[in-house]
Amino acid sequence: MRKSRILMYFLFPILAAGLFSCGDDDDYAKLREKELEKLAKYIRDNNITVTPTKTGLYYIETKQGSGDTVKVYDKVHVYYRTWLIDSTLIDSNIDSLGRCYEPLAFTVVPIGASGSGVVDGLNEGVQYMQKGTVATLIIPSELAYGSNSGATTGIPMFSTLLMEVRVDNIFKNTTEN
Repeated sequence: MRKSRILMYFLFPILAAGLFSCGDDDDYAKLREKELEKLAKYIRDNNITVTPTKTGLYYIETKQGSGDTVKVYDKVHVYYRTWLIDSTLIDSNIDSLGRCYEPLAFTVVPIGASGSGVVDGLNEGVQYMQKGTVATLIIPSELAYGSNSGATTGIPMFSTLLMEVRVDNIFKNTTEN
C-alpha cells in the first residue's frame, strides 16, 4: 500500500509532466520558424537594407537627434508606438493625433543584461540614439517576449515587434559603475 502511494504521489506527476510536455519543443521551434519567415517577408516587402546588430535588432534611424548618445546607466524618457509585424497596434504613449502622454522612463542597462524594465530590443535600440532621435526598431521575439508571451502580455508567442521610438530626454549617469 505504501509503495503504491509513493508511486501515485511522486512518480505519477513526474511521468505526467513528461507526457503532457511532449511536442512543446517542436511546437516552439515551429512558431519560431514561422516568426522568422514573417520577418524575412517583412524585410523583403519593405525593402529594408540595414544590417541587423549582433543580437538581431534592426535599427532604422528616421530623424537624427543631437547631443550625446545614450549610454549605459543613463535614464531616458521615450515616446513610442509598438505594433506587431502585421500592423496591429499593441501599445503607445502617443495618441492617433500625435499628442504625447507621459513618457516611458527607464534606466539603460548593458546589452544582454536584465533590469531595465523594458524589452531588450528597446534597451539596445536607445543606445544608438541621441536626444530627439526618431528610429524604427524591428525587434525579433528573442529581444522582446519570446515564448513568454500570451496570457500575460496579450502578445502572441514568438512575435516580432515594430517600434517607433523618439528619445525625449536623457538624464546622464553621474556615478561611476
